[in-house]
Order: sequence, then C-alpha cells, then structure tokens
Amino acid sequence: MIALLKTIFKIQDEGALTDYLGIKLEHTTNKLIMTQPHLITILHDLHLDQENVKAKPLPALSSKLLKADEDGLPFDNSFDYRSVIGKLNFLEKSTRPEIAYAVHQCARFCATPKKSHGDAV
Repeated sequence: MIALLKTIFKIQDEGALTDYLGIKLEHTTNKLIMTQPHLITILHDLHLDQENVKAKPLPALSSKLLKADEDGLPFDNSFDYRSVIGKLNFLEKSTRPEIAYAVHQCARFCATPKKSHGDAV
C-alpha cells in the first residue's frame, strides 16, 4: 500500500504508528489497542481513580438541562473546574462524542460554577 502511495504522492514512510493526536496505538498479532493515557489525569483530577467509584451507564440525560443555580452553594474548588472541562472538551472532540452534551452543559458555567455544577462534572 505504501509503495502505491509513493508512486502517486511525495511521502515518506516513518514506520509503525504508535501515537496519533494523543491516542496511543499498540499493535498485537490479531488486534489494535487504542488508549488515551494522557487524559487519564481527568480521573485523578476528579478523584475518580479510587476503587469505590461506580461507573454510570450514560453520561447525562439529554432531557435534563443544567441550570445556573444562582442561589446554590458555591463550588468548593475540590478540582480545577476549567481544566477538567478543557480536558473533557478535547476528549469528546477527538474520540468520545457521546459525552458532548454532558460536557457542554457543564462548560456553560466555567466562569462561576456552583456546587451543583461540580457535582454534574
């Protein structure tokens, strides 16, 4: 395949692909394993890398709208809200479109998040 492409385009073969746009590719004999180890820090930032945390089957209900919660408790700064939202934005744009709605709901409150917004993240 590379030989055919070289006859049509001016390209250079750099060898096996191991990392592309933050996605680590591992080639085995019968499969390709794709991981995003750099973004695992999101779990650490949110303290979700502990054993007692349970996964949710859906990121968020699309019928539920996150509100401004002006009278709600202030966000406790238990994590860097903007940083986590930025990482989640990158993640949903690159490989996880199913979390887009939930991330965008939370991203609307980066300026002044409340406790309810931190809980939603």
